[in-house]
Amino acid sequence: MAYEEKTDWLPDDPINEDDVNRWEKGIKDAHTDLAAHKNDMNNPHNTTKAQVGLGNVDNVQQASKTEFNSHMNDTTRHITSAERSNWNAKETPAGSQSKADTAERNAKAYTDELAARRDNPNQVTKAQVGLGNVDNVLQASKAEFSSHTNDTTCHITSDERTKWNNSQLFKITADNGTQKINLTSGTFYEALKDLGSVSFYGTNAVTDNPSSGSLRGMQLVGQPGIGIGYAVDVSGNAWWFYYNANHTKVNWYPIETITGAQSKVNDHAKNQTLHISSMERTKWNSGQLYPLTTDKGQRIQIKNGGSLFDLPTGFYFGAAVQNLPGDDKAAWYYYDITEVSAELAPPQGLKKIVATRSFDNQTWIGIIHKEGDFLGWKRLITDGDFNSMTWYDLTLINGNKVGGRKPQYAVWGNQVFTRGEVVSPDFNSVFAILPAEARPSTQKSMAATLFGTTGTSKYIAETNGELRLVGKHANIEANITGVSLDNNFTL
Repeated sequence: MAYEEKTDWLPDDPINEDDVNRWEKGIKDAHTDLAAHKNDMNNPHNTTKAQVGLGNVDNVQQASKTEFNSHMNDTTRHITSAERSNWNAKETPAGSQSKADTAERNAKAYTDELAARRDNPNQVTKAQVGLGNVDNVLQASKAEFSSHTNDTTCHITSDERTKWNNSQLFKITADNGTQKINLTSGTFYEALKDLGSVSFYGTNAVTDNPSSGSLRGMQLVGQPGIGIGYAVDVSGNAWWFYYNANHTKVNWYPIETITGAQSKVNDHAKNQTLHISSMERTKWNSGQLYPLTTDKGQRIQIKNGGSLFDLPTGFYFGAAVQNLPGDDKAAWYYYDITEVSAELAPPQGLKKIVATRSFDNQTWIGIIHKEGDFLGWKRLITDGDFNSMTWYDLTLINGNKVGGRKPQYAVWGNQVFTRGEVVSPDFNSVFAILPAEARPSTQKSMAATLFGTTGTSKYIAETNGELRLVGKHANIEANITGVSLDNNFTL
């Protein structure tokens, strides 16, 4: 709207209808603009939140209807109907025009001034701009808000919420931290059997109290009807206990005290049967650690075909072993082997082997000398060997006959013994032949006594085993009935 102001009035100019209409239109337009401005709720003055005292807050709520109505009823800023009637009243042309012009100018000036103001001329409140519920305090910035939102220290995660929601809610103690169960009568069994882990207290009036005084303890449990735990009385005596579904009472067991344990330790320390002395320790530490037998103290078996000469010090047994002393490889032997190191007997050390045949108890000794040479087996001669001899029959040849006793021989050490009686046809022939083990290394000549008369004959043992009688010297030859073989010679 643009008001067309008339500035060329003359004193005698009449006021016509167009002038009045123009004035009324101008006033009406002014009122229309003013009313439009008044009814403009889109912040025509660009009023900021700082100008309404809310510069530090964000826009989270619109103005209330109450605040808006308060502004509408403000008679200071708004005209009344009477004022409107006065403005519309007729005047003289000049006066009316002057007043109209003045009113128009004032209205326009006021409207322009009001439109240009940025200091909240209409006193718009925080409620009118949608922030009625907000206090004028400094709000967090978006960065601060994001920082707080991402703070995992002061906030919980979904997993933590699940964990805490699933945590145990059963109380082990009372709210003040003391025992949860307090008994002055009854039994611990009845009070505890249907509970989980829990702290408890009972006086000496509790019938299954193991102490003569009051008792405090803790039950640890795996499932209803089964429990274990411990308890301590006012004197410091302690017990552990347990029960299960098959029991009808708590089973109490005393826990050893320091004094009691020390006493037992002292008694144990004094027990000379269980402990060794310093002398015994020194003796045993100085003992031989090399095993001579199996862990059970038995001889070590030699595998069939094993070499006897390769074995270290120890006690052995076996059959079909290489280098055994006898001629029966299937026989069992006991072997005692001892060694001397090469350091003490260079260059190869020494080895002694004692071999005993199990079935006849014959024993041999063998030596491997320091150069590694085996010196052969030497059989031990026992008292049995001296006290007993094995006699073997001689087979007579060349017409010689058995006399009063059967002719026999025996080998005893390095001696060959013969006995019996021979009837010689000529006193010049071989009457028997000895086996190889009974033959002398050189010819042996002995005197043989004649039977039936006084006299002798020459008794010869050849290296090939031949036994012969050569010649006779008799008191009465016709009385000779035989020749005695009771004699001996060395091999």
